[in-house]
Amino acid sequence: MFDIFSKEGLISFFIMLPALLISLSIHEYAHAFVAYKLGDTSQKLRGRLTLNPFRHIDLFGFISIILLGVGWGKPVMIDDRNFKNRARGNMLTALAGPVSNLLLAIFLTIALKVVAMCGLLSGNVSYVASIILQMVLTAIQFNVIFCVFNLIPLPPLDGSKVLAYFLPQKLRGYMYYLERYSFIIILVLWCTNLSYYLIQPAYNLIAKLLGFILGL
Repeated sequence: MFDIFSKEGLISFFIMLPALLISLSIHEYAHAFVAYKLGDTSQKLRGRLTLNPFRHIDLFGFISIILLGVGWGKPVMIDDRNFKNRARGNMLTALAGPVSNLLLAIFLTIALKVVAMCGLLSGNVSYVASIILQMVLTAIQFNVIFCVFNLIPLPPLDGSKVLAYFLPQKLRGYMYYLERYSFIIILVLWCTNLSYYLIQPAYNLIAKLLGFILGL
């Protein structure tokens, strides 16, 4: 994904890195936080109630994101026996990750708008300021992608758990069956670029919302 042996590639990598770490950390922390609030105290014992990115990074998933453009964080393991309503608890915990990414994208967009209104982006912008601006824009883009991609209703993505909550009991079994082949399906979607057609409509919709905020 990045030619780190060239000056331009190395700069792009270091601009992307903070955005990636923030997006992953927020996503996994949100899962752990909601699970904890719903009664799953194991999240505290496992050290997942933190924004420290090193607690949420899966090494191979992180490398895969850098090299292939698709990967994963360290999954938050849920002990749903402590939820008062196990089905609802699992759904809310799964939904927390994508929602946190969407909220962070909106927050960063509003912050960018405030900075622009203060005139800090007008005229000649310093090199350091332009780098920070690129980092913020990359973080916004990453968070939107994380939100949309994880809401795809395909196991083990978060969207499958959200959809399963609203499905009749009989149909939930098909979701569990589908999970056996989820890795192959996701790989095919990505390699054939079909994932683009799944992600792009929702991505464009959110991008228009964020563009509207910037245009206010």
